[in-house]
Amino acid sequence: MHSQKDVETLSDVFGLGTISGHVRNFFMNTINQGELTDYYANATGGALRIRSHQIFGFELGVAGIFTYKLFSNDLNRMDPITGGTAKFEHQLFDVLDQDNFNDLDRLEELYIRYIFEHGYLVYGKMTIQDTPLMNRSDGRMKPFAFKGVWLHYITGKNRFNLAWIDRISPRSIVEWFDFKEGIGLFNQGFQPDGSEAEYHENLESEGLAMLEYQTRVSNFNLQVYQWYLHNISYTGWLGVAYHKNGWNLGVQYALQIPDGFQKTLEYEKRYVQPEERGQVLSGQIQYLTDRWTMRAAYSRAFASGRFLFPRELGRDQFYTSISRSRLDGFGNTGVLTLGGDHTFGIERFSAGFDYTRTFGPEVDAFKFNKYNLDAYQQVNLRLNYEFKGFLRGLHMAFLYVYRDNLNTDDPQVVFNRGNLHQLNFITNFEF
Repeated sequence: MHSQKDVETLSDVFGLGTISGHVRNFFMNTINQGELTDYYANATGGALRIRSHQIFGFELGVAGIFTYKLFSNDLNRMDPITGGTAKFEHQLFDVLDQDNFNDLDRLEELYIRYIFEHGYLVYGKMTIQDTPLMNRSDGRMKPFAFKGVWLHYITGKNRFNLAWIDRISPRSIVEWFDFKEGIGLFNQGFQPDGSEAEYHENLESEGLAMLEYQTRVSNFNLQVYQWYLHNISYTGWLGVAYHKNGWNLGVQYALQIPDGFQKTLEYEKRYVQPEERGQVLSGQIQYLTDRWTMRAAYSRAFASGRFLFPRELGRDQFYTSISRSRLDGFGNTGVLTLGGDHTFGIERFSAGFDYTRTFGPEVDAFKFNKYNLDAYQQVNLRLNYEFKGFLRGLHMAFLYVYRDNLNTDDPQVVFNRGNLHQLNFITNFEF
């Protein structure tokens, strides 16, 4: 690291800093049930990040990200049976402007950070530390992005994060929004009585506050989170994990309480109903060796209410959560997930699988099923390869997803949501 005496001009603040980024190519193909329309697309793009040299503990950062469509079939072609169009493939571009495949630039980061002995304080558009509910979830071309204030503090085995987030740019979107506009950009789903939810731009929310505490005691790790979505809800999260001799045992518990402001809104305009108390208990058993990781997990969303957290802020990370399968929106539902990973003799090559099955959700039973999903089972197969030597930084990943609805093959229910196969091939070069 350069010393402060190396900085003689304003240009040195950036000239002595660091440049990093990535170039990404993402091919996706969704094969729907029977005669329902299939879609494919290939997106390419990248990101460039500049971080200044530190001076008196301060540093500046800026990052931009861009995406282009390399090729695809017609993603706006209407399926003649359901009237729908592409879902997942549009997420590679801009889901709010489905005719835009080229002008897809976004200012990802623009922040000032003060670094002190036990942590840092950052303000602006920033890369956050992932949490079980609010996270970057970098599984498309553009991740979730956040603007606000974030304090990170470490003392001994204790870690604290305190944050206030007031603007967001959700995954697969170009623009930035405040919380009044940003919550409800994606599918708003249904209210418990079956009426369509209409909470977008009706919640009067100013932002999200978060407090995180983590510590380690002997072989135990403890995580405690509290999120407050202004005018929407309070969510508490407790996680305890035990590690010894290759065994990892973990329990997560989350509880949600609506904010009183929800009572003042009309029924359809509420994000959560005042009587709902979303609760989830999730547990996992995991065993690790030098080459293998095997795990079994089960989550239960209780009948006290649906578990609800805005999809514009990230994806839930319960032990049963896997790619293309989350627990958000469910109540009175069980989820079983089995999985494993194997690293081959050449350590840069690995393969993995996940199997998940839901128990309980029923179509048109909206009280505990916000997005009207059928019970399903799903298989994910994963391959990963990291290059070394001259190609160090290049990473290739393949993800195959198969989802099978258990009770219905109604085209309106399964189109882009069930009874489908999906192929994902991602090439990522980081520098």
